[in-house]
Amino acid sequence: MSNEIQIKQLAELFKKTGQAHHQAFIETDGEDPDWPIWYAGYLEDRLTPFLAAPITRSRLVFCLVATDDEHGAASPNAPWPEYYAERVLECLGPAEEPKTDRLALYHFDGCPFCIRVRGVIGELGLDVEMRNIYEDKTRREELREARGRTTVPVLRITSGDGQVRWMPESADIIRYLQVTYGRAAA
Repeated sequence: MSNEIQIKQLAELFKKTGQAHHQAFIETDGEDPDWPIWYAGYLEDRLTPFLAAPITRSRLVFCLVATDDEHGAASPNAPWPEYYAERVLECLGPAEEPKTDRLALYHFDGCPFCIRVRGVIGELGLDVEMRNIYEDKTRREELREARGRTTVPVLRITSGDGQVRWMPESADIIRYLQVTYGRAAA
């Protein structure tokens, strides 16, 4: 299934989720400060066909909150269902042909989350270009341009056909690398 079709299907799923949430909270006109928890419960099983590996509800809540923050910082005028669909596929979707992917890690030496990711990269023996955002200002600006912020670690995945995915969050990166390139992928 093409990435474009998946984004369209996921965007539709997010629209339906928003409508169901609004209906569930009709008395408050859809206002719910704990919306990510409700959304995660609704989406958990429905997202499984789109993901590289199963995800816990708590991880999904974290992903939804981070996506909401990034939407506000990077693309506040973009329609939210499409933005969420793209971000979920970027962060949690499977690689189509991982053997042709080029990987680059945006990081800095003292970041404990970056250290964890670099450790897994070393354990798996992966060829990943290291892009230290404090040693190379152009790398920091690339990251800011693409993500709207310079929070690290972020894994840049360039597929064989040139499509670029930006995967933030150390736990998501580690999970992705282990599922895609680890023993489970063999």
